[in-house]
Amino acid sequence: MKGARTAALVAANVIGVIAFTWPFVLPAAVGDSAHEIDAPFIAAGLLICLGTLLFVELGRGGLGAKQVALIGVLGAAMVALRLPGFIGGFSAMFLVVLVAGNSFGPAFGFVLGAIGTFASGLFVGGLGPWLPFQMVAIGWVGAGAGAVRSLGGSGWTARVAGLAAYGFVAAFCFGAIMNLWFWPFGAGDSALGWAPEGGAVGNLGRYARFYLLTSLGWDVFGAVGNAVAVTVLGRPLLGALDRAARRMRLSLDNGPVGREPAGWPRPGVPGRGKSGLHRAGRWGKSQAGRPAESATESRPPETPRVRVKG
Repeated sequence: MKGARTAALVAANVIGVIAFTWPFVLPAAVGDSAHEIDAPFIAAGLLICLGTLLFVELGRGGLGAKQVALIGVLGAAMVALRLPGFIGGFSAMFLVVLVAGNSFGPAFGFVLGAIGTFASGLFVGGLGPWLPFQMVAIGWVGAGAGAVRSLGGSGWTARVAGLAAYGFVAAFCFGAIMNLWFWPFGAGDSALGWAPEGGAVGNLGRYARFYLLTSLGWDVFGAVGNAVAVTVLGRPLLGALDRAARRMRLSLDNGPVGREPAGWPRPGVPGRGKSGLHRAGRWGKSQAGRPAESATESRPPETPRVRVKG
């Protein structure tokens, strides 16, 4: 099962890389229309890979089914948050991808970003040759949010600050990558367009000028929006997702669900003070070795003994 899951993830990423890069490798095949012919095949390949992954997870039962349910719930949140549209280059749906990827890991972040983007395209953004490229690019944003967690500290401040900084940078990377789906086709013969005979260095210069003139201002809104959203809402959302993972006993690709970051303010909550789960040294077991959930549940009152006078 794990091998099939990994193969599906790798295949989806390979399809995405090929989709973005083949016009540069095969310039003779580039026509006047941007991916109108190959886009349906790219989307079909991605959906087959993602569908296979979800089927494998459902077949596992237990943890797998819970992860699929999480993807469904968070994907629906992405659809709802895309309804207001974009403010410049910012959409609130990126907040879901960032915090979920950071909580549940790179693989989960990629799958959520791709599936949520496809669903939002069906219901809100519309279908077009750009959709499979958005699926891959937003999936990569989610995967990066999972990877960046291992680079930061263990405290809430470090975690939220690291994710906010990543969201700021990811907005520019997302915009620069998304331009590539049409740039070889749409820039024409201008000094900003792609020229097969210009070589790698020459075309990098052309693309840099194209990006600065057409996209940088748009992506600034996305970068600032991501950073502000994560700074303001990141801690409560990350805490909620972390608690959900612990209650569902998920073992995710960021490693086993462990203790909360330093500074977690939970005084007075059963099992989370100086006694209970913290005293046990890990979140997976209680003091007596029972599962964490049973440690926090209250015991039913004992039946009082009644003495009968005889």
